[in-house]
Amino acid sequence: MAISHMEECISEVRMWLSNNQLKLNDDKIDFLMLIPPSTRQKHIQLPVLSVGSSLITPSSKSRNLWVVFDQGMTFHDHISKTVSTGFFYLRSIALAKKYLPAEALATLVHAFVSARIDSCSSILYGLPKYEINRLQKLLNQAARLLTHTGKYDQITPILRKLHWLPVHQRIQFKILTLAHKVVYETSPLYLRLPKHQQSRITRSSSAPLLERKRAKKRSAGDRAFSVAAPSLWNALPVAIRSTGDLHAFQRLIKTILFRNAFS
Repeated sequence: MAISHMEECISEVRMWLSNNQLKLNDDKIDFLMLIPPSTRQKHIQLPVLSVGSSLITPSSKSRNLWVVFDQGMTFHDHISKTVSTGFFYLRSIALAKKYLPAEALATLVHAFVSARIDSCSSILYGLPKYEINRLQKLLNQAARLLTHTGKYDQITPILRKLHWLPVHQRIQFKILTLAHKVVYETSPLYLRLPKHQQSRITRSSSAPLLERKRAKKRSAGDRAFSVAAPSLWNALPVAIRSTGDLHAFQRLIKTILFRNAFS
């Protein structure tokens, strides 16, 4: 049933493109099925998607918005790509760093490494620690390059000096930023979450809470934005939740996350 709906949707897209003198490349369509681990261990016959004259079989991974999705939503391949690309740029920047002023060096490191780590990072919430540590090693190396620090020196004082959040806290920062937009209704409609309705008026009523949802499956369900965002948002102090200005809110939560990371 889901496959037939997808085929109908693609057919309508094809018609719209044709009416606007555009063409849909059938053989360039990627088709990804999200399969739980228990099912992946079984030899099941996967459906085929019919697109025009092409038959598209499910891929093991697919790219969307520079993020590599896989069947189990482990993002292992996405992190591997981010890490390998990041280290490539770090090696290139290191070759030219003696010719660069400090400000230009910082701009390059941010543009090619730290911004790449932060891009779409909210989807990495709840991943195993060893996966997050792979990104942390990349961030640590970027900090060493920027501060001309040796590889055997402790990294914590360097991150604290740069005022850089570790990767785990950077992911929380991204989710809390999205949660703020949800609460104060500046987010896209597809991200909207229900607010918690308080039974009586209290001093904290001006600081909205998000309604908590219980995930059906703890390992994967807790990673969903509809579960993670209320959990992180509701744990914030009232004074921060009631801060309507986004930039002021981001400064406050960065201070809290920084303190939690390095205290």
